[in-house]
Amino acid sequence: MLQGEKPFYNDSGGYWQMGTTFTLNGHFSLLNFNNLEKGYVFALITHGLQVLGSDLTWTSSSMVKIFNAFLFAAIGAVLGPGLIRAVWPNQPPWSLMRRLVLMALLLVFWSGFLNFPLSDFPALTVALLALVAVSRTDNPGWMLLAGVALSMAINIRASYALLGPAVVALIAWRWFEQRGTQHASARRRMLCASLFAIGFAVVALPQSLSAHRYYGTWSFIPGTAIKQSAGEFYSDGIRVQAYDAYLLNGEPRVEMRYVYPAGLRLLDEQKGGEVTTTSQYLGLFVSHPLVMGGMIVRHIVNGLDPLHSTYIVENLHNAGRIWGRIAGYLLVFLALLRLLWPAARRMLGAGRLRYLTALALCCVSIVPTQMERRYMLPIYLLVYALALTPRWPNPIGSAVAGLRRFKTTATITVAFAVYAVFVWYITSDAISHLTFVDGITQKRLNIQ
Repeated sequence: MLQGEKPFYNDSGGYWQMGTTFTLNGHFSLLNFNNLEKGYVFALITHGLQVLGSDLTWTSSSMVKIFNAFLFAAIGAVLGPGLIRAVWPNQPPWSLMRRLVLMALLLVFWSGFLNFPLSDFPALTVALLALVAVSRTDNPGWMLLAGVALSMAINIRASYALLGPAVVALIAWRWFEQRGTQHASARRRMLCASLFAIGFAVVALPQSLSAHRYYGTWSFIPGTAIKQSAGEFYSDGIRVQAYDAYLLNGEPRVEMRYVYPAGLRLLDEQKGGEVTTTSQYLGLFVSHPLVMGGMIVRHIVNGLDPLHSTYIVENLHNAGRIWGRIAGYLLVFLALLRLLWPAARRMLGAGRLRYLTALALCCVSIVPTQMERRYMLPIYLLVYALALTPRWPNPIGSAVAGLRRFKTTATITVAFAVYAVFVWYITSDAISHLTFVDGITQKRLNIQ
């Protein structure tokens, strides 16, 4: 609330406007929703916020902030720790302090997103809910909830589509894992599977009916009716390492493109300066592995750079953000250390890392395209949760080992130094190639 009222810029304005599309000639129906690109679930949520705000005579900005605050609290206090508990069932429950710290990290790194009706945090919330619920594969109620949450996640953000087969695989894996032990009966499992499918279908059906009514397809995944060219999808990703939007004179029309020079040169060599097919795109990995591999690495590293905590950049020279960036990449290192350091991993106990992999899959489809940091939100959440998970081992050995007691500490220090140099090189290269472009005229702007 202290940030004051902010207009709903760009995508956020479109999402808010979608909430008004369900009512036509005074009649409300889910089938009135006819957006070509987006799903109806988040639009229905914004519709509910609009109706509630009107009844309470609260501003749209206040309703959105309260809703987003609820999502932050749900992720930090319940769902994030719940996912870690699903992965490592033998871990002690998270304390209230750790849950508050997780919420504090969300506020520190994403506070600017509280102001806008965007799909990123709602999608993450229901994706986490689906994973937490599906860890209880023999409970009919939880499986119904898993199906509903999974379908909502895919509807809110179509890029989460890979979460669908991942969750189904988690169910099959869990039941296969239980063979030879006492487990639920075949009848109960059939009930659980049926309720999961029903829950998924109940959410997916309105989208499918709407898509068929307006665009002639039965697909329940939003945006599948769009005939988007491969060039538009892949070429933008090859051109830039990362992307932001800048608020200039009250208008969010300035694009911040962190150019990838090697990618631009590679595109210049292609016919028409574009990648036109998926096969051509994949072929570039064979003919130019260093350039294309470098592009993917840059997308991931820059996607995990908390350079700005806002959806629309208002201040280019916030000196305090350097400490936020250092802290953000330090958390990434701690998360990697937790998984790659055998002693730290053993202290977590027997784990089901496949749940973490399933959440990470939500980011796979967006890595090749133009990278915005919010697209990597599921990875950020995994990083925060892993770094905060208790029971870290002592890197300093017993005193009887002499100088060898510092072997692990030295190894971690060297690894961190290499990591820091690598990250500094990638991010500095991106910032050094920052270009401002007018989003309407596509003319380059000179902004200092």
